[in-house]
Amino acid sequence: MNKFDKIYLSWRTSKGFARIIVGELILNGEKVDFRYLRENLNQAKKFGFKGYPGLNIEKLEYSDVLDLFSKRLINTDRSDSSPLLNFWDIETQYKNDKLYVLAMTQGITQIDNFEFLANFQFEKGLKFVTDIAGLSYKLTFEKERHEKDENAVKVLFKKELIGYIKKGHNMVFQNINSDKLEIEVKHIISSRDVNKQLFVRIFLPQ
Repeated sequence: MNKFDKIYLSWRTSKGFARIIVGELILNGEKVDFRYLRENLNQAKKFGFKGYPGLNIEKLEYSDVLDLFSKRLINTDRSDSSPLLNFWDIETQYKNDKLYVLAMTQGITQIDNFEFLANFQFEKGLKFVTDIAGLSYKLTFEKERHEKDENAVKVLFKKELIGYIKKGHNMVFQNINSDKLEIEVKHIISSRDVNKQLFVRIFLPQ
């Protein structure tokens, strides 16, 4: 089971725009607390951010918030839930662990632009799925520092840039041994109505 110490709440105005880490979920014993990140929150407000539903931006910290995100989770009581669990590499024995499922699936829905991006611990057995705008088969990565994201990680195909690891998910690449991480294609979405979207599995070999 992947371990993580926090989950970043990411928001953007719409697809194609830069993500802003507006807050973080923090494990506090058996509870999950939330806090907005003041500096990033102020930046997001300039682009129209009004806060996450139920977490008013006039208050920066909240306690015991996990149930607030339950509607974003896979309904494991449904008979068709297995393909979704498999897609996100969710281990069956943890399918009812709400926080774990939120971290693995990123809580993505089609109705808003929020994502929940876990800060996974760098350890053997690490494996998670994320998405990148671009198309590739054999991928490599390079860390990069620039003014918009000092923890930026470029994803490359034949030494050509195809995109970046999401803010939040890119934190695991800051480990001193991150050169041992590998990236492989998990799934590609491409149609006339949807921009090409590349989901990749990021893992640390056993």
